[in-house]
Amino acid sequence: PTTGWTARIDGGTTAAAAPFPGNWRPAGKIGHVFTHFALELEIFKAMIDVAAPAGHFWSLADEISGEALPTVMKKVIEAAIPGATKKQRAR
Repeated sequence: PTTGWTARIDGGTTAAAAPFPGNWRPAGKIGHVFTHFALELEIFKAMIDVAAPAGHFWSLADEISGEALPTVMKKVIEAAIPGATKKQRAR
């Protein structure tokens, strides 16, 4: 990419740039290397109690390990919810 990678057209990357209101708190930073560039992301997390937007769904924290996610997204989730992407052993 030749520009910053943000979710917002104005380039905002702080908690104020979140896609929806919430009690957003910093959850750390992660790095990931793609074939032709390195990416650094600042992660924020919040507990929310709203329905997913139409056409979308939320995965529960204890179900995330079963989702087919790329490595970079697993790193993001691990920063916010340590252990969430690891398969849980049957007891």
